[in-house]
Amino acid sequence: MAIVQSAGITDVGKKRKGNEDAFFFSDAMRFYVVADGMGGHKAGEVASQMVVEALQEHMQKAKGESKTDDMTSVDGKLSKEANYLVAGIHKTNQAVHQHSQSSTAYQGMGSTVSAVYLTGETLIVSNVGDSPIYLIREGAVETISVLHTWAAEHAAIAPAGSKPLGKQFQHMLTQAMAVDEIVKPDTREIPMLKGDIVVICSDGLSDNVSPEEIRDIVLKEQPHQACQTLVDLSNKIRGHDNITVIVLKIMALTADDLELDLEENGIESAKDLPPPKSKIAVEYDTEDGSYQSFVQSINLDRVLIETGESFAVGQDVSMSFSFGEEQTHLMLNGKVAGRSPHGIEVQFEQLSPQNQEMIKSIMEKL
Repeated sequence: MAIVQSAGITDVGKKRKGNEDAFFFSDAMRFYVVADGMGGHKAGEVASQMVVEALQEHMQKAKGESKTDDMTSVDGKLSKEANYLVAGIHKTNQAVHQHSQSSTAYQGMGSTVSAVYLTGETLIVSNVGDSPIYLIREGAVETISVLHTWAAEHAAIAPAGSKPLGKQFQHMLTQAMAVDEIVKPDTREIPMLKGDIVVICSDGLSDNVSPEEIRDIVLKEQPHQACQTLVDLSNKIRGHDNITVIVLKIMALTADDLELDLEENGIESAKDLPPPKSKIAVEYDTEDGSYQSFVQSINLDRVLIETGESFAVGQDVSMSFSFGEEQTHLMLNGKVAGRSPHGIEVQFEQLSPQNQEMIKSIMEKL
């Protein structure tokens, strides 16, 4: 089984009040998914969250053996595992479509979905809509999903030299989850190679940051750092939309491959690796209560706090960080800027030069 390192993050962006993106990733399940919702009155937020939760529940049942009972139809060109993922997308679409018909507030809601499932030494990718999936392999970047937009589908069939459709067609979807009773996800299976990096994102990132820029960043940085860098870059360029990104890196195809890599670097086994850096404790208060946890990542703009609690975007947070041998304390205020399966992202307010220097000290210890 492949050894995978992954991270993900979502951000509301600079111009939107709510976040209609949703995502989930789990190295244990070997499953990674991004959904970008659409529809007024929070309908898009409901659609994307329903898509992610329904697919997560479906894939949790797989456990290495796909159940044929859960497959309404089977594509003979795809593996059993790929068919199971596609079946989950169909079931999810039907469930969310039915929900959209249950209330006038939800009519017209929809969502994209882009999913990656790892089995053995194969990448299974499937998507509906225009949330791209990129594969970075041996220094090159390739879009391995299919964009279901008027612009992309026109370009695919238009004769060479034809004038492309205007910008208004770039995000006009030809299909999306929940809009109709039936969807036709595009699915492919790709042999995995050690060192492969897969990036799944919403168009809040891909509209602003080119595939080549994404490639350069994920090649230089670890997944959790790369996610934050990509979000920061997209916000710096425009930040017009919600931004969500998952980065997963294939460290080795088997545990034996990993041990071999360690030996080549003068390390006899994984047990001989240097110990991880210290965890930074954080106590934080909201209007709902007081909590204790640890810092997952931090920079001069925001912090990702490990937590399973649910907080609303925009909620005020008071934080106290403890770090160093002398347990130095740093008090900061901020607002919840995003949520992820691993915690909440809090954007700092009014950092003094002294606070910035203390944050730099925390960054060095993580």
